[in-house]
Amino acid sequence: MIMTHPALVISGEIRIDPDDFDAAMALVDPFVAETRSEAGCLEYGFWIDPHDRGRIRVYEEWATEAENDAHAQAPHYLEFLTQMAAIDVRSVELFRFEVSSKALI
Repeated sequence: MIMTHPALVISGEIRIDPDDFDAAMALVDPFVAETRSEAGCLEYGFWIDPHDRGRIRVYEEWATEAENDAHAQAPHYLEFLTQMAAIDVRSVELFRFEVSSKALI
């Protein structure tokens, strides 16, 4: 079976003040929805650690590096960053992986 695989995966976590959880989630839902409609976005999501409201996991798959670069310049992305300035973000640790294949196991 031939599978489309991402050229690029980004994964990591954002740590916020747990008291800012509700404010952060109000920003995340519309941002993720808009990002998922971008050209080349294969997967995009933020997940909450059920035991730590201050830990948000990030996972992205992009078809090409150029499409990920375009995402970083998209107006909704830049607006999201501006809005996140109101959130007490304690750390951001994201890792970039270049992918040569993807297989279902």
